[in-house]
Amino acid sequence: MAIDKVIGAVLYSVTFIRDYIQFGFHCESNDACLTVYASLSVTLNCVEYSYENNGYRDALCDLINQIVKDVHTGDDDSIKVIFEGNDKLSISPTDKEREILVEYAVFYYGDIYIVWN
Repeated sequence: MAIDKVIGAVLYSVTFIRDYIQFGFHCESNDACLTVYASLSVTLNCVEYSYENNGYRDALCDLINQIVKDVHTGDDDSIKVIFEGNDKLSISPTDKEREILVEYAVFYYGDIYIVWN
């Protein structure tokens, strides 16, 4: 899948926009952007943070400058971005989000545009 283009890329930005978050990746030939509208969590130094936790936004920002080691997309609509050092960004829409969101994540890379809904 095209989201594999971020493997080896550096996460260079985390942008908080009202009710969604954008992640910018500096890839070899193009930059990529992953926009997330659904619930997500971050595992940093073996501690998992979600929106309700203190330190959630700081943990997301601590991923900046990390290199992507692997990406997994699951049959359960999940997306996992795993960084060197095994820190992880996990996107997994809730049942309610699946009902109300038209799309829960969008990935751009050059001319490639992928929508998860």
